[in-house]
Formats: sequence, structure tokens, C-alpha cells
Amino acid sequence: MTDAPAVNVNFKATTIGHADHLFLSPLSAAKADWLIKLLDLAEDTRVLDIGCGKAGFLRRLLKQTPTAHGTGVDINSAFLAEAASAAAHEDLTGRLKLVNQPAASFLAGAHAFDVVLCFGASQAVGGFDAVTAAARAVLSPGGLFLVGEGFWRRAPDVHYLAVLGASPDELTGHAENAARLRAAGFNIAVTATASDNEWDEYEGLYCRAKIRWSRRHPEDPDAAPIAAAAQEWHDAYLRWGRDTLGFGWYLGIAV
Repeated sequence: MTDAPAVNVNFKATTIGHADHLFLSPLSAAKADWLIKLLDLAEDTRVLDIGCGKAGFLRRLLKQTPTAHGTGVDINSAFLAEAASAAAHEDLTGRLKLVNQPAASFLAGAHAFDVVLCFGASQAVGGFDAVTAAARAVLSPGGLFLVGEGFWRRAPDVHYLAVLGASPDELTGHAENAARLRAAGFNIAVTATASDNEWDEYEGLYCRAKIRWSRRHPEDPDAAPIAAAAQEWHDAYLRWGRDTLGFGWYLGIAV
């Protein structure tokens, strides 16, 4: 079920931080089900998830759409192993293919899909505009692109940017994200944003998992740095991020 050799990248900190997450974005189960319902998939739909992580959303979609087939692409072999184990228990092994390969190289091949997903992983292809263009290239007219992307709720504080290691031009606004999707050849069907509760759960679980791991592995040389970085990140979220960083979902129909 998992194709291609493991990519040798150190994802230790992010893997630890997402230990308790099903979805690797600020997404609740209720909203995930709502998004799946919006897709209204036909029989034998072919779905690609770019930067699928643990394939939590893709697996949920396949369970609710018994004739659909999914392909998840990611370079975090630990996440993919967890996805494969869960899929085996969920009896999805015949309909879910997991590929341990950089998304850009995977997309460079000849592929055709009815639906493309990308939640918070546009950097895997080079950013929001790049992943939008890549999705359009593998979709036929009428195909669906459901993308989750960050946006600025307000101009970010310079201190917050320093913690993120980001620049202000890395994101735009919510409306601008939708406009960029339209410019790439999609009609915009639906948009939605993460709630404060979804953000609180996502960030809280992330911080807790890192601190918990550090306490359980005091002998690890990374334990203290990971715990300190987690606390700094969460402090920045509370001080600036909660009012500054948004996350939107955009459902585009290829034209």
C-alpha cells in the first residue's frame, strides 16, 4: 500500500507534536464531515491528497464514500506508517495508496484525478499558487480542488513573524486566497474558515504532545529544546497568533 522508498528527512519535532492529531490542521471532525458532504462524490471517484500526513481526512472520506479510491502523497514516513496501520484496521487497504515521495516529483508524472486535496501543505509543491496550478493540471474540467491554506486576519506583528520564521508576504488574506484560486482556473463553490475552538485544540494538542514527550524522554538531547520551542510557540499563539493567523478552506471547480 505504501510505494517508493522512504525520504530521509528529519521530521522528529513535527511528528512528536502531531502525536494526538487526526487532521494536521485546525479542523474538527464535524467540519471534516461537512466538507466531505460538500464534495458530493460520484462512484469510483479518484482522489489525490497532496501532503496527506496521516491521511486522516482522506481515510474518513473513503470510509464515507465506499466506491472511491484515494492516493496520499507525503515525505514523512512516520505519518505514512501510521496512516497505513490505521487503514488496515479500517479495511481500506484495497482503496488507499500511500506514496512516500516529494509531491512535486509525483505530480510531474502522468496522473489524472477527479478530486485533489491539499490541507496546509502547499509548501510541498512550492506554495499556494504552485499547488493550485499543479492541481489544475491533473484535474479534468469539472474536477474538484479542496485546499486548506493559511491567511492573515490582520497585519502580523514583527515579533510573531520572528517566532514563525516567516515574512509578511508569505500569506495574503482570505478573500485574496479565493481570488488567486479563481485566477488559476477554478470557480469558487464554497469557502470556510477555522474557528477559534479548532485553533485552540490544534495548538493545544501540539504543545502538550511535545512537552509530554520531553518529560518521558529526558535522556534525549532534543528533549529540552523541543519542550522550550513548544512553549515559545504556544506563547506566541496566545499573544499574537490567535488573532492574526487564520486558516481557510476553498472548494474550487476546474473550468
